Amino acid sequence: MKTITLTYKRLPDRINYYKQQLLYADDDVIVTTQKIKPSTEMIQNGKTVLGDNFTAIWFVFSGLWYDIGKIYNLNNEWTGYFCDIIKPVNLSSNNFEIVDLFLDLWVSPDGSYEIQDEDEFETALKKGVIATELAEKARNALYDLIDEVVSGKFPPEFVKNFKFQ
Repeated sequence: MKTITLTYKRLPDRINYYKQQLLYADDDVIVTTQKIKPSTEMIQNGKTVLGDNFTAIWFVFSGLWYDIGKIYNLNNEWTGYFCDIIKPVNLSSNNFEIVDLFLDLWVSPDGSYEIQDEDEFETALKKGVIATELAEKARNALYDLIDEVVSGKFPPEFVKNFKFQ
């Protein structure tokens, strides 16, 4: 399996590099996997749904304002989708770059959802870390994504049917 490097930028100037295993790539999507180390665990209904060493399968679609992480716990049980609101991605063969726009959306297997990091987003906007126009695009992307969840159009069939073990 090929390893690629994800350059992850968080405004204004935080940059991290993540090694990921490439699972699939074409002109429209790149699919990678990695063990994750979130800054904080996410617990819902008393169960950890996002935690250290969970597996994420990341779907990054060309031109979309979000990515999709299909999250599996330590028992390889699917716990939900973690979606970062991002600037549309430039895909290349050896690496790619994501610019995170603070807002995130967690989508549970039952279709319920929870907006994440709104406080960080508002702080970044007030401090001028994210420009007003870009912030508006990020908010619109989040609301469009929520509309997809509510209408049952999320996740895309490609994501829903993608198998990796």
